[in-house]
Amino acid sequence: MDAAESASGAAAGPAPDIVKIRNMRAWSLIGVHPHERLAPQEIRIDVWLETDHRAAAASDDIADALDYSAVAKAFRDHAGRSTHQLIETLGEELAAIALDQFDARAVRLSVEKPGAVPGTDAVGIEIERRRTSGPSGRAR
Repeated sequence: MDAAESASGAAAGPAPDIVKIRNMRAWSLIGVHPHERLAPQEIRIDVWLETDHRAAAASDDIADALDYSAVAKAFRDHAGRSTHQLIETLGEELAAIALDQFDARAVRLSVEKPGAVPGTDAVGIEIERRRTSGPSGRAR
């Protein structure tokens, strides 16, 4: 198998187009400890959304693009409403938003809680989810 083939044996296509949002700040009531349940705390989100930029590049029209401003708003709004104990749960929900509401082909994201553990800058998770059906399909 050469470098153009994946581990599954399928020929690899061109590198995907990515929309990325780095170091997005949101506030969420999240955590397992009693002091974490008193008030929303800052979380930081990095997200990479796999899409196809060709139509947007050709038209120069936001209607043909994955609107990163709308993604950021949806993520912030969701985080602000959530009351989860685990950032793993929030991360899964954010990934589902990216795939279902914004028709991303795939999403990789990290969710971090700054200052959650003394002696660290942040703790967090990173996940990657890929659509396994067409746009607006629920399977992943």
